[in-house]
Amino acid sequence: MARNTYEVLGDRAPVPCNRDDADAVAMAAMEPGTTLTALPFKHPPLLDDEVRMRITHSGQCHTDVFWTSCSWFDQVAFPCVPGHEMIGIVEKVGEKVSSFKEGDRVGFGTGRDCCDSCINCQIGRDNCCPQRVGTYDPYFGGYATSFQAKAKFFFHLPENIPGEAAPIFCAGITTYAPMKRNVLPGMKVAIVGIGGLGHLAIQFANKMGCEVTAISTSPSKEAEARSFGAHHFLNSKDPEQVKNATGSFDFLMNTSTGIDLTADAMLLKKRGIYNVVGVPERGHDFNFNLFPFLANHIEFKPSLVGSRAETIEMLDFCCLHNIFPKTEVYAFADAQAGFNSLAHGDPHYPRYRAVLETESFFKSFSPAS
Repeated sequence: MARNTYEVLGDRAPVPCNRDDADAVAMAAMEPGTTLTALPFKHPPLLDDEVRMRITHSGQCHTDVFWTSCSWFDQVAFPCVPGHEMIGIVEKVGEKVSSFKEGDRVGFGTGRDCCDSCINCQIGRDNCCPQRVGTYDPYFGGYATSFQAKAKFFFHLPENIPGEAAPIFCAGITTYAPMKRNVLPGMKVAIVGIGGLGHLAIQFANKMGCEVTAISTSPSKEAEARSFGAHHFLNSKDPEQVKNATGSFDFLMNTSTGIDLTADAMLLKKRGIYNVVGVPERGHDFNFNLFPFLANHIEFKPSLVGSRAETIEMLDFCCLHNIFPKTEVYAFADAQAGFNSLAHGDPHYPRYRAVLETESFFKSFSPAS
């Protein structure tokens, strides 16, 4: 059963209002499904440890579709304002905030809060904190013209990272973090799936000094995969190519939602590492045979996003190597079109990420002062 956002958050809930009285406008799912509705709102009072930013760009991730349609969890709070890949400008800071000032260019990702006291937080693994809070549900996320949260989860943004690169705060850190933990220069790395996650994973693996093979069911993607930095291409529908690649890779990252654990494991060397970052809908039927994992001592290491420290490191790495997502940009008022492209392939799936920009919207709407 869906929850009510306003009841869950109480006096910390954004307040819906007339557009003339609003601080911002969100694109919200008012009930389970994939329909977005413009929702003017006022923020709750800014706390002394919080930052409020004017969003300039917000990524649209397939996770958002899974969430609003309750494809992963039933207990989603509505109205739900998705979005966890944000770039913007600081508008206000709380009285105790010293790390940011008005006018700073910042980014925000998948995490909103953590305890800062458990063992995971103490060793820099705040993404594993048992009390970690995600960016949205029941809170309002990034499909909005303004966003506020605790300062400790904002990131200073280097000037050479464009606004359209907002997806690095989810797709980027999701693929960067497990590679940084597990791969070394010279390793043979395979990336399964050349999409929103995979095209970034290829770039990271290449610049980390690895020999990169892109694996896809679509031979037409070979040229683009090589342009991202893949040295080799494997058509997973070609039995001969798959046979020749058996036992070839030190590290395999599966970025797709069509996961075949057994087939992928056969491609790894003994003591290879199998990393999964793509998440299918509930009810997905996994093809899983434990034997090749046991016989070849394969390490199965799925992962989800990364820590704050890893995100800062990734931003520096992206700047150094000019690694940015390839995006399709939608006007904020056309958020539904971008959402449809993710949910239904209408008119097509984004190549490779979808991003909302708010500049055009601000020309027709000025938030209340």
